[in-house]
Amino acid sequence: MPLQKRRIIIVGSGIFGTALAYQMASPQSEVVLIESGPGPACGVTGRAFGWINTVHGTPGSESYALWQNAVRDYPALIHDLPEILSFSRHGSLLWHASPEETDHLFTTRLNAGETVELVDHEAISRLEPHLRNVPELAVFSVDDIAVDPIRLAGTLLNAARARGAIVRFDETVSSIETKNGRIEGVRTSVGLVKADCVILAAGPGTNELAKQLGMDIGMAISPALLLRYACSTQFIRHILDGPRVEVRQNNGNAVIIAESWREDNPGDNPESIGDRFLSVLADEFDLPSPLSLISAEMGNRPTFPDGMPRCGFLPDVEGLYLIGGHPGLILAPYLARLAAREILRGEMPAHPLPSS
Repeated sequence: MPLQKRRIIIVGSGIFGTALAYQMASPQSEVVLIESGPGPACGVTGRAFGWINTVHGTPGSESYALWQNAVRDYPALIHDLPEILSFSRHGSLLWHASPEETDHLFTTRLNAGETVELVDHEAISRLEPHLRNVPELAVFSVDDIAVDPIRLAGTLLNAARARGAIVRFDETVSSIETKNGRIEGVRTSVGLVKADCVILAAGPGTNELAKQLGMDIGMAISPALLLRYACSTQFIRHILDGPRVEVRQNNGNAVIIAESWREDNPGDNPESIGDRFLSVLADEFDLPSPLSLISAEMGNRPTFPDGMPRCGFLPDVEGLYLIGGHPGLILAPYLARLAAREILRGEMPAHPLPSS
C-alpha cells in the first residue's frame, strides 16, 4: 500500500519508533511520533544492554539470518550518523565454562560466516588486563558493537526532526480510531490525531492497543534485568560474556550488567541482585576504584513464540502497521528501513516477516 504525502503516526519512541521516524521522515510523508513518556527510550529500550551481535542467535535458523543482515546494516547507519561513534565501542570476548565448549562456539560461529578469532590466555590478558580469572580460550568478535540505547534513540529522533518529523512527548495514545475498516487516526490524552497510517511500535504497549481492536498479535513478555554501577575509572575495554557475568563499561565509565530475570526465588528483587553482583565483579576483576549501584531496572522485552519479530500491515484494519520484537536494538534500524520502503513505496521485502 504505497503512501504519497500521507499522514503517518508512529506510536512509541523506543528504538523501533525512533528508527522508523528517521527512515520515514521525508517530503513524501508527514510523520508524527507520539510518546507517553518525557523523552525517547523511556521503556524497554532504555533498559537494553546495548550489544549489537549475532552470538546469541542459532546458526541456520530464520531468525539468525535476519540478525546477520541487521548487524551487517549497522556500519551504514553509523556512516550516516557518525555521532553514534561518540557513545559506542567495538569488540567482544565470550567464553564458556570449559575450553572445549569455547572452541566449539568458535567453530560454529566461524562456519556461520562471522568474523571471529580464537584467542588464548595471553591474548585475553592483553585485551583485558584487569580481568582476574582469565580463561584459557575466548572468542573475540572485533566487529561487535556496544552502543548506548538511549543516546542512539535520541540521535535517530533528532535526525528525524531535522527531516521534518513532529515529535509529541507526554501524550498517551488511548485508542486506535477506525472507520469502515480503515485507519482514521489515534485518540490521545490531547484529542483525536488523524492519520492515514498508524504504526504500532510501542513495545509491550502495542499489545493493549491491538486488543482494543479485537486483535491477538501473540506477543509475550520476557523480563530481563539491567544493572548500572558508577565507577570513576575505565577498566573494561570490551563487552565480556563469561559463565558468571555479561558486562561492559560505557564511555562514561558506568559498568553495565545484563541478567535474565528468574522468578523462582521469591526473596530476590532487582536491588538485592544488584548488590550481589558487586561481589561477583570484585571476584572477576582487579577493580581500580570502588563501584556503587546506580540502578537495577526491569525491562519487559516483547517476544513472539516463533522467535521472529513482527513487521507488516495487519490484515483486519487497512493502514494499521505492526513492528516490534526481540532483540529490538539489533533489529530495529534494519527493519525500519525495510518498513519505510513498504509503507512509502509499496516495496515488499525479499523475505516477508510475520505480521500477526
